[in-house]
Amino acid sequence: MFAHAVDYLVQIDQYQVEAVHIAIALAYYGLLQVPGSEQAAYAGYLVADSALDFSRMVIHYARALPAAATDDAIHYMMLLTMPALATSEGIKAQQQRVCEQAIVHILFERRDYAHYLGDIQSDGTRKRGFLERYMPLLGISSHSQFAQSIVCRLADRSLDEGRLADTVLLYNLAERYNTVLYVLSKQLGELLYAQGNGSVSTDSELEDIEGVSRAVLEHYKQREHIARSLDERAVSTCTLLLSIMDFLALHRQGAYEQALETIRNTQLLPLDGDISVAPQHAERIRTLDDAITRNFSLILLAAMDTLSRLYAGLKESPFLDAVKQANLQQLRKQARSLMVFAGMVQFRMPSDTYAKLNRMDVFMN
Repeated sequence: MFAHAVDYLVQIDQYQVEAVHIAIALAYYGLLQVPGSEQAAYAGYLVADSALDFSRMVIHYARALPAAATDDAIHYMMLLTMPALATSEGIKAQQQRVCEQAIVHILFERRDYAHYLGDIQSDGTRKRGFLERYMPLLGISSHSQFAQSIVCRLADRSLDEGRLADTVLLYNLAERYNTVLYVLSKQLGELLYAQGNGSVSTDSELEDIEGVSRAVLEHYKQREHIARSLDERAVSTCTLLLSIMDFLALHRQGAYEQALETIRNTQLLPLDGDISVAPQHAERIRTLDDAITRNFSLILLAAMDTLSRLYAGLKESPFLDAVKQANLQQLRKQARSLMVFAGMVQFRMPSDTYAKLNRMDVFMN
């Protein structure tokens, strides 16, 4: 009877606010029957068994509140976990889940994460957020559970929606530092791949994520308590990708000697002129992250082009001394090592990559 009365009242425009608050009072005293599972309402807020979809009613009301009243909106959403509604363990878990989903949704829309989720100060101390004061009302008993139930879900959604800055901030707030590095590496790899295939019109997006990656990596390394928890593979992947970006930037700028030195220092390619080490480098590829291996074609072509341009510049110089000949020979050896290496990893590259490499090698040899 109460469910029908509230449902009737909420359909009258001038009484919608009263209907919501009457429903809250009835729920508090255990006088409202809520559905035992998340069912769709046939009309208004009633479901098949004459129960009131109290959760949907309160969420609709809370979301309609202005952004300045987000605190109030969240307080309304917390009413979904009132003890009187939990007539069974199943319904209790359901109400907690619906409450968490509603809060994640509104926080994602409003994006005031520092206020609601807390913040990490410059000295490394953590400032509690608005929501953490009410963890018991959400059925959350620890900071780690709060991070998993609210913060990580927000981070996952931000990642899906392409909000990189929010994703990094939220995973960092949840102390998922390795996940932050994984996300950054994945983004770097995808953008490098897109750029290599000509589908990135400007460098601004790449520069943004590169800047974030460098800042985050440096920040983590400088804080001992974070550095201790970092996975070596996550750090090395991100560091290697940034070195590759340095190499490609130098190559684009025409700073070929610096570019060659940069890519050689990564030890990613056999650039010492010793063909016998090519199999070792090819074997190492199997241990590298996909963010790196999917860009091998771009890296190899840029490396061979660097050698080719250095060779052409040196060959055209007017000097004919022994040092020049030795340098030309060294460049030829490096190119030959790259070709042997490329032949071992052809299956990881587009079919035309090896042909392009071969043309540059033929020019030098």
